[in-house]
Amino acid sequence: MHRIFAYRNITLRMLPRALQEMAMRHSTMLQTAGCLRHVASVEGKKGIMSDYLQLYIIGRNSSVIDRIKEGLSALQFLNALQQHPTLLAPVLCHSEKRLTPLELKRLFKPDLIPPGSSRRLRESQALGYWADYLLDCEESQTAVPLVDV
Repeated sequence: MHRIFAYRNITLRMLPRALQEMAMRHSTMLQTAGCLRHVASVEGKKGIMSDYLQLYIIGRNSSVIDRIKEGLSALQFLNALQQHPTLLAPVLCHSEKRLTPLELKRLFKPDLIPPGSSRRLRESQALGYWADYLLDCEESQTAVPLVDV
């Protein structure tokens, strides 16, 4: 929490004197990160903050990142990702595209038990409710919109 507070304090300062005061106040943290230096301008502040974030985010998590890379390499997924980043981006990266009821219906395929049992009857009823809900979503007649699901 202290690191976040220090980061906000330094990034909010615009005048060189205030920047230098904040850098000195948090000098131990910046020195540990290897990015303590004289701040004479806003550009200097950006450089210090960039260096600090690089260490804080990447440096502290490098072992975790390495384990993720090892796991992705096991099935040659990392290699495929590096060779075809744009092809896999829609699957791996968040997008602001909203799901339509039709896309949602395609995403969820039911795994039903064989016909004839009482459980299958309940599953069929649930599928009917799901289909009604999706239809109501298309017509904007639901208490909970599809975007909130």
